[in-house]
Amino acid sequence: MASEIIWEENGILFKRTGTVTDKEVIEANSKVFEDSRYSVITYQISDYTEASDIQIAPFEAKVIAALDKSSLRWPQRKMRIALVTKDENFIPIVKMYFKVFEGTKWECRIFETLELAYDWVKSD
Repeated sequence: MASEIIWEENGILFKRTGTVTDKEVIEANSKVFEDSRYSVITYQISDYTEASDIQIAPFEAKVIAALDKSSLRWPQRKMRIALVTKDENFIPIVKMYFKVFEGTKWECRIFETLELAYDWVKSD
């Protein structure tokens, strides 16, 4: 599998490596939503810097976003979603995913480094 889930004190880090498909992202997200620790986290970081091939099309990004948005606990709380990538072809797809969360308490941003993503998710 191309997704490693790392639980942290206040958040979660998804390390995406190798070939990443929509099915793998959905499967990893589902595991997180089913975990009781999900109810207390304040951020999620998806690090795609080690992904060699991202096989997520625009339509699939919308499906992933819809599934994420339908998680039982999402509307009641703030969440920061940081995605780390330098892949210029993937950035428009990420922006399409983020668009689904406009007008909610979920803030979403793209970063080029994991360090910058952590700085943002842990800031006030």
